[in-house]
Amino acid sequence: MSLKITRIALSLLIPVLLLSGASAATPTTVTGPFTTTATNTGVRTVDGNLIVTQTLSITTAGDFAGTLLGSDTVILLSSGTGTFFGSGTFTGTVLGKSGTVTASFTGTFKGFPTLPVLQGHTVFYNGTGGLSNLEAQGTIQGVLNVGGTYTIQVLFT
Repeated sequence: MSLKITRIALSLLIPVLLLSGASAATPTTVTGPFTTTATNTGVRTVDGNLIVTQTLSITTAGDFAGTLLGSDTVILLSSGTGTFFGSGTFTGTVLGKSGTVTASFTGTFKGFPTLPVLQGHTVFYNGTGGLSNLEAQGTIQGVLNVGGTYTIQVLFT
């Protein structure tokens, strides 16, 4: 009898699983510009490498429009290349929905001291308001502490 109940339960569950997979939402790609204002809060040298901590204000436009207030750490190697990582709180509008969301980002740059070209990755989580069910991640590229462009995959769950 137990095997028969298991078969019936599975026969009822399979269509539900197929429906939930078929109705999964597709992320929307958003792109746009950003500008960065950075203020150094600390500078030190470790083993010939320069480590800079900063507060940031990053302003974005487009379908992901608003301001991120946060901080980051920039590690500059003697070769003129380096890495950066940081986080902050974004307040703004994403695809017409407003709220706040936490952002983390990391990346690399090269070309210091002229125009340090950056490439990075960003993730958004823990939203509030209209962004409470936002899942987003993407890439950033541009010039360190100046600005650039973003390409972000956005999904509201």
